[in-house]
Amino acid sequence: MSSKFATSVALGLIMTAFDSIARIIREWRRERPDLDGAAVGIHGRIIRLAAHMLRRADGWLDPLGLSWEAFSLIVTLRRSGKPYELRPTDILKESLLTSGAVTNRIDRVEEMGLVKRIPAKGDRRSYTIRLTPAGKRLADKAIEHHFVALKRSFDSLTDSEQKQLAGLLAKLLSAAEAQEIQSSARKNYSRGSLRQTAQVTDV
Repeated sequence: MSSKFATSVALGLIMTAFDSIARIIREWRRERPDLDGAAVGIHGRIIRLAAHMLRRADGWLDPLGLSWEAFSLIVTLRRSGKPYELRPTDILKESLLTSGAVTNRIDRVEEMGLVKRIPAKGDRRSYTIRLTPAGKRLADKAIEHHFVALKRSFDSLTDSEQKQLAGLLAKLLSAAEAQEIQSSARKNYSRGSLRQTAQVTDV
């Protein structure tokens, strides 16, 4: 066992024993020993890590004049490839933003001169969002800075541990997204069945 790996394992055991979620689990184990707190530990750590990472991201994006939402919007357009243009619905699917945040953020980022609306031909109500040259330059600068900063954020894990964690998170996210798709399909089927029943009843 290498000294780096041994140090990482020891550090991991110490951090797991004393992180904020471990205290919560210990308290529930004392109050409700009949409950298994393993899942609570996973859920709590994911939630707190997500909040922690977003706060850190805001810290390294702020000097560039970007919030997380503005950053997510322009880099989503940048990675879509030329002409760096997407419909708002596509931005919602591809970015890490909520539906309400997409509309508000488009307005804000357009005011910053980083994107512009392109009206659809023959339909004034529809439009796409295109990255401006200034937006592309800032997106390239921001994403490079983001990659470097994120890599530093995971220095407490070895390369092997990072790969293992990425694999486990991908497995968990894939299962959650599949469940969400199935749930949405069931809801749409139920709505369709109700409409058909209503039509039959009307007749």
